[in-house]
Amino acid sequence: MRKLFVRLSAALIASTSVIAGQAANAAELKAGDVINAANFEQVKNDTFEGHAIRDMITDKVELLIKNYNLSIPLRHSEEIPVPQIDIENTKKYSGDVKIDPVTHEVTGYKTGTPFPDIDVNDPLSGFKAVWNYYYQNTYGNTFEGHYNFLFIDSNRGLDRIQRWYTLSLKMKGRQTGDPVLGDGSLVKKQLLYAVEPYDIKGIGIFTVRHDSPQLEDNWAYVKSVRRTRQLSGSSWMDNLAGSVQLNDEYDAFAGRPSWYPEARIVKKRWILAVAHLPAPLVVPDAPDRASKYPTVDLENKPFSMPTQKVAWEPREVYEIEMKMPDEHPYSKRALYMDVHFPRFYQVEHFDKAGEFAKISFVFTRPVKGGNGTISMAPLQGTAFDVKRQEAWVYLAEEDSTIDRPGITENDVTLGQLEAAAE
Repeated sequence: MRKLFVRLSAALIASTSVIAGQAANAAELKAGDVINAANFEQVKNDTFEGHAIRDMITDKVELLIKNYNLSIPLRHSEEIPVPQIDIENTKKYSGDVKIDPVTHEVTGYKTGTPFPDIDVNDPLSGFKAVWNYYYQNTYGNTFEGHYNFLFIDSNRGLDRIQRWYTLSLKMKGRQTGDPVLGDGSLVKKQLLYAVEPYDIKGIGIFTVRHDSPQLEDNWAYVKSVRRTRQLSGSSWMDNLAGSVQLNDEYDAFAGRPSWYPEARIVKKRWILAVAHLPAPLVVPDAPDRASKYPTVDLENKPFSMPTQKVAWEPREVYEIEMKMPDEHPYSKRALYMDVHFPRFYQVEHFDKAGEFAKISFVFTRPVKGGNGTISMAPLQGTAFDVKRQEAWVYLAEEDSTIDRPGITENDVTLGQLEAAAE
């Protein structure tokens, strides 16, 4: 017994010595330092803003660093501004919001953050966090802009480019004016349609999102018959614009939270994320594709990682695990949402066998809206399917904006989708 105690004591001392040695050798990295495959093992025990690098990088991001040419330049974190009007609306209206512990449906929401105080020990905390995102992922009343879609083969390179336009109108969660438009039965309306190239011009979707468990109403323009057709209820799980991203992954997460059987906060943690994206993302008159898209590495495999112009900063997040319904292509997702602002930065997707299949990033920066408030808009995103070896990158043009004056419900209709195709 004494020999066993001595052996255990020796092992404990040795382990403690290793940890102490690592701490003694750890350094504080500087803004501008770059984490990559060549130095990851050397810097993983170092810190940045007091957080260990190894703790801020998930194992899936480590995989991208080591095997898929991801480099992470560091920048110091900045506070994300929360508009004063949202603070006031949250105080005024959040007390009316209730969540059903069985159905996970929410009632009583008008505007502001529905669940401003989340206790990670609350069994409903995961759903509450996702509901915050669902209702308020982008501040303001409207969001619009043109996007370039890049379809990428991870072995051969950039396959094709498309240009799309989106316009979304909040029916609930509005910051200024009436908090709710209409009778309160809708969350938002959205247009998304192709502008270029000519052979796909007008193809798109008009979406009406109900504030109930009812599936979204989606209409698509079918170019061959020059008519719109309502899509089936399962279209929320279909691929978006023929990409490797699904419709319920739009802007990281777009499904109604109650459609998913489980959402739980695994823990609070820190990760490295992109919350202050540089500009511009699209240079229309550039002489080549690499110059046209300065934040995407189109020169090196897998041709979809961000360039070193994109800097990453420490962000405190909720790590949320969501189980998918049986009919969904995936079995579960791990989502990383800012603790202080309802914004997902990273999503990891797992196939039916529980194996890692795809990773998605959403890169943002503060955007001043037409009403003067600041929003964190989704301006660049990547969906990289490691199994299919395909990727899809979207990049916002400089016209992307929050709350452009003059937009009304008449601008976000099925008729507008039809008119865009003419």
